[in-house]
Amino acid sequence: MKARGFTLIELMVTLVVLTVLVTIAVPSFMDYFEKARVRGAADQVTNLLARARQAAVKTNMPIGIAAIEKSGGGWCVGARQPSEPTSEWDPRPSTAPTCNCETASAACQVEGEALLVDSSSLGGARAAIVDVNDFDFSYTPKLGGVSANGAPNKAFLQAADSSLSLTSPNGRYEVRVIVTPLGQSYACVPNGKPPFFSYRNC
Repeated sequence: MKARGFTLIELMVTLVVLTVLVTIAVPSFMDYFEKARVRGAADQVTNLLARARQAAVKTNMPIGIAAIEKSGGGWCVGARQPSEPTSEWDPRPSTAPTCNCETASAACQVEGEALLVDSSSLGGARAAIVDVNDFDFSYTPKLGGVSANGAPNKAFLQAADSSLSLTSPNGRYEVRVIVTPLGQSYACVPNGKPPFFSYRNC
């Protein structure tokens, strides 16, 4: 029996078809990964906020939150708990120190555990903060509400919601993480941006 192989023309046609398919598929894969990184960053930030708020109520201590755009590129969000009173007569702290997650990430501790999200662990600047609005506050022990750091007489922050935006490098995908004055946090998609499954519109 005579063995039959592929002709040169058949191989060339196959290679051309594969090249066309790869050229079409690569942008879709890149788009998918960019969207997934933005979602991953938003989920990690909202998880950090939920844990910090829960810790404030559980420990009866304020928990400081801060988002920082790093000077060398990238970003971080950190939580910090103040020191426990040294004696039973010392007053409990009414505000929490800000956690500078860029220069003092080791201080971003809550209940003896690091509570920090850093863009370097998410693929560098692939999901970057593009806008930070008053994202420097404390969760209070009172129902996990939000207080302005440095304003101990305020039980709750009376200003607008604190928010930060996470966007893909191509600017197409964006998710906004919002914290209300009562301490609830949620992720939403700004108007005009492609939707994310399970995220509401802002």
